[in-house]
Amino acid sequence: MSSAGPLRAVGGLARRLAATTLEVYSGSPFNLLDYLGSCTDAALFGWIALTRLSLLLLMWFSRTAAPLLFRAPGRSFIFDTGEELYDDARFAMVRQWDGVHMFFIAHYGYLYENQLVFFPGLPALIRGVAYVTQTAVPMLHKLAPVALYVCVVNVVASCLAGVLLRRLAILTFLGPEAVLHTCRWRRRSRASSSSSVTRVTEAAIRYRLLHGLTGTSLDAADPQATLPTTTKAVRTELRRRRRVIGAAALLWIFTPSMVFTVAVYTESLFALTTMLGVYCLAWYEPLPWAVQERMAGWPSTTSATTSATRRPEDEDAVVVGPASLDDVLSDLTGGSRNWPTVVWKQVLITPAETAALLLFTLAATLRSNAFTYAGFLAFPVVVQLILPELYAAQCRTTLTGQRAKAILSAATAPANEDLPGQTSSQVAEQAQRSSARSPPNTSTPRARKAVVCRALSCPQRRLPHPLRALVILLECVVLFLPYLAINYLGYHRFVTHARGASEQPQTGLAFLEFYPTLQKRYWNVSFLSAYTFTNLPNVVLALPVAVLVAMCTHTWYLSPAWEARAGATAPNARSANVTSFGSRFCAAALPWIRSSNVVHLLALLALALAAMHVQVTNRFVMASPALYYLLGAQLAERPTSFLSQLMLMWSILWSIIGGILFANHLPWT
Repeated sequence: MSSAGPLRAVGGLARRLAATTLEVYSGSPFNLLDYLGSCTDAALFGWIALTRLSLLLLMWFSRTAAPLLFRAPGRSFIFDTGEELYDDARFAMVRQWDGVHMFFIAHYGYLYENQLVFFPGLPALIRGVAYVTQTAVPMLHKLAPVALYVCVVNVVASCLAGVLLRRLAILTFLGPEAVLHTCRWRRRSRASSSSSVTRVTEAAIRYRLLHGLTGTSLDAADPQATLPTTTKAVRTELRRRRRVIGAAALLWIFTPSMVFTVAVYTESLFALTTMLGVYCLAWYEPLPWAVQERMAGWPSTTSATTSATRRPEDEDAVVVGPASLDDVLSDLTGGSRNWPTVVWKQVLITPAETAALLLFTLAATLRSNAFTYAGFLAFPVVVQLILPELYAAQCRTTLTGQRAKAILSAATAPANEDLPGQTSSQVAEQAQRSSARSPPNTSTPRARKAVVCRALSCPQRRLPHPLRALVILLECVVLFLPYLAINYLGYHRFVTHARGASEQPQTGLAFLEFYPTLQKRYWNVSFLSAYTFTNLPNVVLALPVAVLVAMCTHTWYLSPAWEARAGATAPNARSANVTSFGSRFCAAALPWIRSSNVVHLLALLALALAAMHVQVTNRFVMASPALYYLLGAQLAERPTSFLSQLMLMWSILWSIIGGILFANHLPWT
């Protein structure tokens, strides 16, 4: 009973703290999730950096001060000083385990075949930092060792990855207009300008929520989900999504793999490069500013009587706004709908996709599992091939801004001028001047012109363009090149010279098996090899993330989609027996694969649990944005539930324990 009292008190304190800072309308003037979902990028960068620096301070204390306080033998808990072989003893606490191999490769190259499981990206960075600090500017090495500068690079990369994670979450849940408004490194100087921009942006976000135009080409919204119709429903949904975004940022701040974001490991750089690549693929054109501004003023001009009689507190009233984007464009162009016809042309590759490919390839020089990001490149084509309904919803969401910009530019600018930053009044005046130039007494409108819009996704195409499919295939080959190169290097250096001339013709393409062979021979990595009785503690370390992902995926990803599908198919239950097999397959597959990030997370989790050291699962999946989306949904919706408290305690405790054990060269994940 004596030990249960303090534990119960700590649990009660944690619940009260969570209720005060995380719960909706808790009575507190400050809500942490709302703040993290709407603060500037600089503020989020600072909070992430603060937690990383606090962890480094804890690591220093456990490495330096704790042995003195606890009178450890030899004034140290260290029984293996291998991390001090390739750099001086200063700041050796971040050069543990894999860091020792990274420094060896940076100094001497790949001398032993077991080292080829470590890819050359981070050793090349260490070698470059060593050249700058030891040769180019020797004063820097007198101030601090190479490990400290690499640690600073990793901390900065971790902070930037957190900023990108939130930007990607805002783009997915609210749209590009919210990204341009929220994701700024500093707030606007003028309060009046800030409030006006906020009002206009909120109108664009509200329009997207009302018409189901959220999501990206990588994470599509459920086409069968129920859309909000009342003011209260829109506000509730908007706040819920902002809280999920803030919860995702909070979970990145206290990620359980925090120690590997500050140590000489690849996690921070890998997360930065892959998240930036995914962000490049997911970004799409926002609505033109004139359209957003017209949406913000829509009720006051088109429904003056209704707006005047409606009370602001009447939240059950149906939201008044444009029924479609065409209504807004018609109002901006003087009421005429004689717009140019938009003709979509297939683009084989875009600069954004090229940048994403380069970033994924750079990530492939850091870690072997970067080849899995080929799925992000192929996902839109796969959806177009097997899920036409989802593909149509993706095109409607991602091409709306580009279509509106093309129509508005062609309808208001006779010389095809596109003036960025135009207000709705300027666009209307320009439309009136354009209509005044037309000859009088003209009874028939002029023939519609055609405006060509180029995009990777063409709404009119049912099947992918053959050349586009070929480009995707070539991109996947490029992404595999670092993996193939490291295999060929090891095979050529350590296998061909060890075999006789008569044995070499029988080897064939055995270099493809070189990396898996090294993992099995030197690191005991093979299918289900981690599940032994002696390895049970490591299995327990991997259980929290696996259980949490499984529960949150079912609760916040699959169940809502299944319920929406059941509600949509209930009226057509009589004709269900005559639907084709393909239709039934698409309907069953839609809840599972509408999000490439969730599919990628589940694939990484299955790979880590089945064919890797199971204890590395935490840091293996830490670069997946879907991990923070799913866990963030649980934390945002039920912040005081047992599962949410377990999630927060797991994140914080794993960070603290990892910092203490890792700094003293003790086993950790």
